[in-house]
Amino acid sequence: MLATDTGVLDEGPRDTPRPIRIELWILDGERGEFESVLDRLDAYVHRGIIDHYSVETWSRFVDLSGNLSYRELRIRDHLDVYARWAVMHGQPLPGLGDPVVRGVGRMGPERLTRRVPRAVMAEYETEVLRSVTACEEGVGSLLDRLCELDHDCSRRETSSSLSA
Repeated sequence: MLATDTGVLDEGPRDTPRPIRIELWILDGERGEFESVLDRLDAYVHRGIIDHYSVETWSRFVDLSGNLSYRELRIRDHLDVYARWAVMHGQPLPGLGDPVVRGVGRMGPERLTRRVPRAVMAEYETEVLRSVTACEEGVGSLLDRLCELDHDCSRRETSSSLSA
């Protein structure tokens, strides 16, 4: 089953004329490392800077072969959309590997796979993808991008001051 947590819709004041939705994809088991990003997203929903966000997880390698579960197909489709957006906009997608054949599990069959970034944050404005930010180490690039959404933001803010 796909792990999903959703930020609450908020009817507070809005600085943006169009609805903004964020998808945050992180590696399975690494949610704790993204608490500062999640705190900022919660604060932005509360303040009306974004309307909604979701947190979803993926494994380090996505299967590119043909016989995939619904979850694997969904992950592969999202990853393809993010990779195409990055190429079309001339932006790197750190951590995205080239397709490679590798074994699945300890004794499983070999399959075509692709390494995924540690985290990807995708922004949708009126359901149109407008930005993709990936990170491999730390969360700085994600926090920087969130600061760009909030012109009064300082990356050095603590999560407690965002909640106030």
